[in-house]
Amino acid sequence: MRRALPALFAIALALALSVPATAATPSVKRMAAQIRVLQRQVKTLQKQVKKDHTTLLQTEAVAVVALLYGGCNSAVTADALAGSGIAGYAAPPNPVNDYQTCSQLQTITRITPPIVRQPNTATVNVFQELLGIFK
Repeated sequence: MRRALPALFAIALALALSVPATAATPSVKRMAAQIRVLQRQVKTLQKQVKKDHTTLLQTEAVAVVALLYGGCNSAVTADALAGSGIAGYAAPPNPVNDYQTCSQLQTITRITPPIVRQPNTATVNVFQELLGIFK
């Protein structure tokens, strides 16, 4: 009997806990209030997503311009070094055709005057034109 009573109690407790609880249905007034709160949250999130999308597009544009600027700057530096007369920087026998690099930068940024590269010429004019982008 002493052993049966705790076992019976454990079985009764397990059965009582296994019965699904009935969910209380919320009132119409309470559901309407919850819906209004959710609608406000959705509007706020939509505004945030629109702002994030705009920021992403601006960031992508800056990244593209930065890559083109770096390519143009590298090409201009190579031109200046090739024309400097320093041994080891002479124009190679098969030069790389990178003359469209700066024109792509100009097309995207719509800068004027155009960046005119001077192959195999050591000059600062092209560097000044590149720095003119930031004026």
